[in-house]
Amino acid sequence: MTDCQTNNIETIVDTLLLIGGRVLVVSADGVIHQAWKSLGDGSDIDLNIDAIIASHRSIVAKCIALRKNDRTQHTIISGDSIIQLEIRFLTNHPDAERIFVVIDHVSTRHKTQVSEDFWRQALDSSGDGMWDVDVPARRISFSDRWHSVFGYTHEQITDLNQWINLIHPDDISDVQRIRNDYFAGETRYYHSEFRLKCSDGTYRWVLSRGVVIAYDDAGNPLRFIGTHTDIDARKKAEEKYASLAQMLAKLINNLNEGILVTDENDMIIFANQMFCDIYDIPGHPTEQSGVESSISLRKRMLKYTKPDEFRNRTLEIMHLKEIVLNEEWEMTDGKIISRDFLPLNFNDQKKGGIWKFRDVTAQKNTQKHIAELRNFYEKILNSIGADIVVYDSNFRYLYINPTAIKNEDLRHWLIGKTDEDYCRYRNKPLTMAAHRREILQKARDERREIEWEDVLVNKNGETEHHLRYMYPVFDEHGKHLYGIGYGLNITDRVKAQEQLKTSMDTFASAFNESGIGMALIGNDGKWLDVNNVLCSMTGYSREELQKISPQDITHPEDIDIDAHLLRKMLKGEINSYSVEKRYISRLGKIVQILLTVSVVRGNNGEPKFFIAQVVDLTDKKEMVWALNKRNAELEVTKENLLNKINQLEELSYIIAHNLRGPAGNIRVLSESLLEVIKNKENENVATQPFTIEEAATMIHEGSAALMESLSTLMQITEIKLNKQIPIDNCDMDSIIRDVCNQLQAVIYEKKAIIRKHLNLTVIQYPKVYLEHILYNLLSNALKYTHEDVTPEIDILTNTVGDRVQLTIKDNGLGIDLEKHGHKMFRLNETFHRGFDSKGIGLYITKTQVESFGGSISVTSTPGKGSEFTVTL
Repeated sequence: MTDCQTNNIETIVDTLLLIGGRVLVVSADGVIHQAWKSLGDGSDIDLNIDAIIASHRSIVAKCIALRKNDRTQHTIISGDSIIQLEIRFLTNHPDAERIFVVIDHVSTRHKTQVSEDFWRQALDSSGDGMWDVDVPARRISFSDRWHSVFGYTHEQITDLNQWINLIHPDDISDVQRIRNDYFAGETRYYHSEFRLKCSDGTYRWVLSRGVVIAYDDAGNPLRFIGTHTDIDARKKAEEKYASLAQMLAKLINNLNEGILVTDENDMIIFANQMFCDIYDIPGHPTEQSGVESSISLRKRMLKYTKPDEFRNRTLEIMHLKEIVLNEEWEMTDGKIISRDFLPLNFNDQKKGGIWKFRDVTAQKNTQKHIAELRNFYEKILNSIGADIVVYDSNFRYLYINPTAIKNEDLRHWLIGKTDEDYCRYRNKPLTMAAHRREILQKARDERREIEWEDVLVNKNGETEHHLRYMYPVFDEHGKHLYGIGYGLNITDRVKAQEQLKTSMDTFASAFNESGIGMALIGNDGKWLDVNNVLCSMTGYSREELQKISPQDITHPEDIDIDAHLLRKMLKGEINSYSVEKRYISRLGKIVQILLTVSVVRGNNGEPKFFIAQVVDLTDKKEMVWALNKRNAELEVTKENLLNKINQLEELSYIIAHNLRGPAGNIRVLSESLLEVIKNKENENVATQPFTIEEAATMIHEGSAALMESLSTLMQITEIKLNKQIPIDNCDMDSIIRDVCNQLQAVIYEKKAIIRKHLNLTVIQYPKVYLEHILYNLLSNALKYTHEDVTPEIDILTNTVGDRVQLTIKDNGLGIDLEKHGHKMFRLNETFHRGFDSKGIGLYITKTQVESFGGSISVTSTPGKGSEFTVTL
C-alpha cells in the first residue's frame, strides 16, 4: 500500500470516527486487519469485536462481492444490561477485498426496560402461536394460542428436547440445519416448514419463523423467539384436490411468464418481452443483455410496495443461488407477482440462474373467491339428508358428505381413493366396485346423467334400497372433469310401494315423514323455515314455528345447555356443534332430540344464518332404558341357569347312582315272578324258589325303597336348586331416582306428584329384583289414573318386627277386591279396560317376592286408589 493510500485511509478513518465509536478494516473471511476507537465511545463498554464480526461474516462477504454498502442492528446482553449497537458496512476502502466496518454504540438499557419491545417484535410476526426459547438453558415456552392449536398444556412442553421430539422424524435434520445456519449467521432469516405432532397423535404442517433478539458477549444467541403458523390445510389441500392442482398447474404453465437468465457473474444474458412488460421496461428485450443484475434490480425494486425488502431478498437469493419457488411480492399498482429462481450450472461449474415472473393477481383473487364458495356449499351439502359424493376424472373421491358415510375417520380416509380401495379396506366383494365403475364410465362416455338402484344389506342384516344418480361434468373443451353422485335411501318408499301399490298418497306421506328435521334459523334466533319432519316432531305447523324461536319449545332445564357452544361458534372457534336436549311438543310431551347446528358466514366473516338438524331420539332413549333393564334381568337369569345346570349335572349322577340298586332289584323280582307264574302253569311247583305272594311282597318292598330314594333326591333337589342370589345394599333414594328416570316421559306428561317417606334408606335385597318390583308397582300407579285428576303417589319404607316393608300408595282408579281379589295376582288377569295391559306384571312381582321368602298384599277402593305392601 502506498503512502498516499495510507494517508487516504487515515483521513477516511478520522471521518468515520465521527459517525461511530469504532472503525475496523475487515476482509471477506472475517479477519480484522486494523481497528480504531474514538475517545468518546464509552470505553467502559467491553465489546468482543471478533465475535461481533464473526456473527455478521455473511454480510461482510456479500458487501465485498457486490461492492454494496449495508447496515444492521446488533444486540448484546451483558449481565442485566442490554447493549444496542448499529453496524455499518462501507465499501470505500482502497483495497477491493476489504471494507470498513463502523460500530456505533446506540444505547444501554436494563432488561426490564426492553422486555416489552422484544415481545412487540414477536407479536409483529405472530401466527397461530408464539414460542420463546432460552437458548443456554434449553427451555422453551409457548403462548396460550399455541397450546390451544396443538392441544398441549403449559406443563407438558417446557424443555427444548421435548419440543424437538414432537417434530416428524423425517423433518428433524432439516429443522436443525436451518436453525444452525441462522445461528451461525449464514442466513439472515429463520424460516422453516415441518410437521409437528399434536396432542392427539396427529401431525400438522407448520411454518416456523423467528428471530434472535439477544446475544451474549461472545456473539452466541441467548434468546430466540418466533411463531408457528398452521399451514396444514394448505398442505393437505394440495393433496386433497390433486386433480384441481393439476388443472391449475397446466393453466399456469400455458400462461406467458417473464423470463430472466443471468450468468455466474449475475450479468443478464436473456430477457423476454413479458419480463419487460411486467416492469414497464422500454425498448427491445435484447437490450437487457449485458446489464448487471444489480443495476436492473435498482430500477425494478421501485415497482414494489416494499422496495428495500425486495432488494435485500433478491440479493440474498443471488448470493445463495438456491432454488426459490413461488415467492410473491405486491407491486405499487396492486398486482401480485410470483417469482421462481432456478440455479444453473455452466461448463466451468459456476452458477447462474433463471428467474421466472408471473402475474398471479387474478389467480389469487379467484382462489379466495373459490374458497369462500366452497366453504358455503360444503356446509349446505353437509346438511342435506342424502348421499352426495364427487369423483375426479379417474373416479377417485374428492368429496363425501356425512350422510353418505357417517364415520368421519372413514370419510376422510376415502378422499383420494377409489371404490376398489374401499372394498378392500372393508373386506367387501370387488364386484360391487366393478358395478359402480361400470356406471361411472357409462355416464362419462354417454355424457348424460345415469340413474340406478343399489340393493344393500346393512349391519343389522336388513335389506336397504338406495336410489343413485351420477352426473358427469365436462369443461368447455369436452374434457371430463368430475362426476357428481347423489343418493337417497328409498327403503321406506320401496316397502310402501310393495305394501300399498295402489295408494300414491300413502306413499308420499310415508316418504315425507322419513328423514330428519331441518331448519334455518336467523340471527335473531327465530325459525326462518322448517321442514315437515320437524313440524311432525313438535306438533306445530310451519306457520306457528316461524312465529316463535327454538327456545320457546325447549325444555326449561335445557335452554342454556348449548349456550357456550353457540358462543364459541360465533367467535369462529368451531364451525358446528351437536348436543342432546329436549323439546316440549305442542301436546306437552317431551321429545328427546340430537341437535346439530352449523353457521353460514358472509364474505365479511359475520354469521348470516344457522342450519339446524334435529334427530328424534325419543324412541331410541326409551329402547335403551328398556334394553338395559332387560339385559340386567337376563344376566341374572343366565347366572341362575348356569348354577342350576351345574346342580342338575350333579343330581343326575346322584339319581343314576341311588336308583340303580332299587331299580335292579325290581327287575330281578319281576323276572322271578314271571318264572313262578310260568312254573305254576306247568305245575312244576317243586322248582319254584318262592310263592307269588312272596314275590309280590318283595316287589312292594323294592318299590317302597325306590320311592324312599326318590323322596330323598327330591329333598336334595329342592335344597340345591334354591341357591341364594347375592344380596345388595340397596340405596332406596338411588333406586327410586333410576326408576323415575325410566318413567320420566309419562311422569312429565301426567304431571304426576311422587313423594318419598323413607324411614329406611338402605335395604338389603337383590338390587335387580327390587328395581323390577318397584318399576312394576310404580308404572301401574302411573298407568291406571283418572284423566282429570293429578296422579299422587307415595313411596314408603318401614320396619315391622324383623321384616322390611315397601309400600306404594296412589289415588288412581282402584280395584274392586270383592270382585277381583281372588285372582289378583294370577297370570294374564286384567281389571281395567282400555289400557295396554297383559296381566303379567303383578304375577311376576308376586313370584319374585315369594322366591325370596317375602309376601305381597293389596288394599284398594274403586275410584279412590290402591295400596300395595311388599314384605321383604
